[in-house]
Amino acid sequence: MSVSPLSKRHQALLLSALVFPGSGHFLLGRKTRGCLFLVPALVALLLVLRQIMARLDQVMAQIDSGALPLDVQLIMEKVERLSANDGPAMTVAVGVLVACWIGSLIDTWLIKP
Repeated sequence: MSVSPLSKRHQALLLSALVFPGSGHFLLGRKTRGCLFLVPALVALLLVLRQIMARLDQVMAQIDSGALPLDVQLIMEKVERLSANDGPAMTVAVGVLVACWIGSLIDTWLIKP
């Protein structure tokens, strides 16, 4: 029993699903369309990472100063409290990232070979 190689569309779907939104479009030669998913997803990801790093800096500064003991439970509680104050920008950024990922998969699936 031989296994047939994946079609280009299936490879593109896997690329978009497992690597980054829009990356499968590049495999299919649809660079402009891929950028429509890749660029907003990349901006959203950078905003999310920036927020996470700011939260990490706050926690590390408190640990370094001794204000926050090196206790996993206390650190987790502190991170949860900081996360509660993220505001709508973080929610929108995560929403854009998810929407781009799902939209990229649907669009890749609908592209005519």
